[in-house]
Amino acid sequence: MRLKLVLGAVLILILATCVFGMQNKVGTAGALFLKIGMDVRAAAMGEASGALVGDASCAFGNPAGLAGIATKQIFITDTEWIADIRLLGGAYAFPFGLSSVIALSGVCVDYGSMPMVREAEADAVVETFNPKDIAVGISYARRWTNRLLVGGSAKYIDQAIADYHSRGIAFDFGTIYYTGFRTLRLAMSTSNFGPDMKFDGTYIDKYYIGTAYVETQKEFGTYDLPLNFRIALAYDFDISSGSKVTVALDATHPNDYSERLHFGAEYSWDGTFFLRSGYTVNAEEMGFSAGCGAKISTSMGAASFDYAYTDFGVFDGVHHFALGICF
Repeated sequence: MRLKLVLGAVLILILATCVFGMQNKVGTAGALFLKIGMDVRAAAMGEASGALVGDASCAFGNPAGLAGIATKQIFITDTEWIADIRLLGGAYAFPFGLSSVIALSGVCVDYGSMPMVREAEADAVVETFNPKDIAVGISYARRWTNRLLVGGSAKYIDQAIADYHSRGIAFDFGTIYYTGFRTLRLAMSTSNFGPDMKFDGTYIDKYYIGTAYVETQKEFGTYDLPLNFRIALAYDFDISSGSKVTVALDATHPNDYSERLHFGAEYSWDGTFFLRSGYTVNAEEMGFSAGCGAKISTSMGAASFDYAYTDFGVFDGVHHFALGICF
């Protein structure tokens, strides 16, 4: 019965994805930093993250995966993005009650210093400004049954360009279902669902009507959030008593681009050393990715370090770093 419910939900999600596909608006969404994956493990696996379970970093992807956490976790990540853009993020997750987990998360994007010029003097730099994007959120996940995990997140978003701000809220929802066939799990999630955003303040629109020169004060227009639907599968293959290989496949449909496929694999040895690789299909530049990780256990808890590299075609490759602490 539960499997029928899950399959029904998958069908609904596919139909919703098809509807959005017919209304595809390539390149129209804003707050695009929300599309950048902050989970370093997932980044190494080609962003095939929908069915990954048990890390605080799930607060940035499918929040249902948080329900697999059994201890308190701290996750800190640093991503060196293209064009000298840097993203810093972190999450703190802790069990709540018998079968629930709560997580607090945040991400900040630093674009560096940019020159500001006057319209009448395009070659004269007046001053510089530092645009920044910030998102902070709270997530709740629950192990609904021994097979079904559910979760959701609420995020506050603030984008700043010079003296202008755009503020809004967004929500993530997700489920992960263990099918009962060995370790096979099916996941579904929706990310960045929320109302349109717009920058505050006004600007002067200058144009000609015939020979008459007109100046009009206008408000900034609204823009969509980068809504994304995801269906994912993951399966663990036991290689030996101390090692396994996890394979993952995600299909995504963003509202500002065509569909993508994400393939990923992770080799785990004794739960302490990890090798990962992945590939993204139908991305203009992003394609191959790889990474590694290590975990050290002590009497006080465990610490982990993860690294990922993503090839970005004509751009420099992207480097991701993460530190995790369990206690």
